Amino acid sequence: MEHDIIAYEVKGTPLIKFQSSERIKSLREGHFYAKTLQYYRDLEKETGDDEIGDEFEAMWHVNEGIMRRPDTGEVIELNDTLIPTANSNDFVFCMFGIYPNLTSFSFTDKQKEKMLSFGDTALLVLDSDELIRRVFSSAKNAGYEPHFGAVQYFNPAEDNGNMIISLLKGMWNIAFWKRDKYTYQQEGRFVFTPGNGDDHIELDIGDISDITAVLPSNTVLTAMVEKKL
Repeated sequence: MEHDIIAYEVKGTPLIKFQSSERIKSLREGHFYAKTLQYYRDLEKETGDDEIGDEFEAMWHVNEGIMRRPDTGEVIELNDTLIPTANSNDFVFCMFGIYPNLTSFSFTDKQKEKMLSFGDTALLVLDSDELIRRVFSSAKNAGYEPHFGAVQYFNPAEDNGNMIISLLKGMWNIAFWKRDKYTYQQEGRFVFTPGNGDDHIELDIGDISDITAVLPSNTVLTAMVEKKL
């Protein structure tokens, strides 16, 4: 299959948001809308949607282990258990990210199918470092601690030592781990802590048309991305 050529020079990690044209327009105008992680857990539990929804979101999954109650000394076996954390209800905004170490990238057939179901319009970020700077500035002004990073994917049939190490550096890192069934999403995430009981937050990051481009999702999904050498 031939790939379309999109003549855009991108600084930093290529980030793409697939959504409806109306929501992309609103985002480009500076309305940065982030839902609580509880929303995505409930979405799978209540509707069975395990594409956008995910009942494991920001929950510590223990495949096999034990927990000792400090008050009684009782030992409780943990088998395929989800444990809530203090950061279970932080806010999150997700984008598709192309790994910066790749010299070239094209979407797989699965990614084309799945990403198209997220929306018919794509927002291509032309300067991810500047986007991150603007989002962080707005979040801090609103009283939130912002984080950005690539989601790591784990096999739920195994306990992951790297996950535990990351949580020791900050429990908010729980939002950057998902089951490997979601690997195709290649997520780059903004996480805002602490959750405050609200269903969502909306940050005003200002108009970002100067660092973004809007394209049909079909066009982006058939494009080849190449690193400029």
